Amino acid sequence: MLSKSDFMDAVKRNIVNFLPENVAENVEISETVVVKMNDQKLHGLVIREKGSDAAPTFYMDELFERYENGENMEELMAELASHYGLVDMMPGPPEVDLSWDNVKDKLTVRLLEKSRNREFLANMPYVSVGHGLAVIADINMSEDRSGEWRIAINNTVLESLGVDKERLFSDAMSNAKTYDPATLVDMTSALFSPEKANLLDRDEPLAPNEVGSMYVLTNESGSLGAATLFYPDVKEKAAELLGSDYYILPSSVHETILVPDSPQINARELCDMVKQANRTVVDEKDILSDNVYHYSKDDRRLDKVSAEPNRSEMVAEAR
Repeated sequence: MLSKSDFMDAVKRNIVNFLPENVAENVEISETVVVKMNDQKLHGLVIREKGSDAAPTFYMDELFERYENGENMEELMAELASHYGLVDMMPGPPEVDLSWDNVKDKLTVRLLEKSRNREFLANMPYVSVGHGLAVIADINMSEDRSGEWRIAINNTVLESLGVDKERLFSDAMSNAKTYDPATLVDMTSALFSPEKANLLDRDEPLAPNEVGSMYVLTNESGSLGAATLFYPDVKEKAAELLGSDYYILPSSVHETILVPDSPQINARELCDMVKQANRTVVDEKDILSDNVYHYSKDDRRLDKVSAEPNRSEMVAEAR
């Protein structure tokens, strides 16, 4: 059984034997490592036609897992070669005109935890929003807001846009609120009801007998919607609707769960719930944080809570 590095090297040396002869004679193959969100490292092979600036990258991590699970290496390389043959037929990312006028209406934001993204954030402008969390700006090139073609703005892209960091994030947050609005839905409705009324559209608070036990906060697209927690006025509006303080459970980078505060709520259990979900249910690339947060309605303050149920154990971090 080959190690991952030996597997990559073997594929790199032998993949040309599975390509058509006229193609194999005209390609150069190199290895690459791409750092994604949560510092996930994807290992790929770049197959480039000589003299060409564009080249597809084929990520090898899944192929290696299949090899470890007993699949034949030659069959895996034949499959990879067939994918290369289909590259010209596959839709690619749209052309990106990195001028400010073209990009400014496509800006959006995403939320992540700084400690999980040290390498990902190394060459990227971001805004700290407190408690170890940060917001970055993206260019969403998908017409349907799915995020399929979503480009994280790094320092090089920011320079090409010709605006400063403050303008970038001011416009990105303003645009995100309009382009992909926040939605707050009762958990029961989110799971079982075809009609999911957005409570943020309400003008009046919920009556005490209407308040549920959990609410899902995300955006209309459902993609990277945890950032809606830091949309302007969203935390405040949620508190007014629920008529109380609430806990925030970072379900994933795509959504958070709001739990109205009450004497029956045990902070330790909420913390354990989040950690357990992150280790057993949530894909590693989609984890937001192991921490639980608390929003105070009267103080309009977001705090990070400890695993202790006593409110005096709450750890308040400066915003």
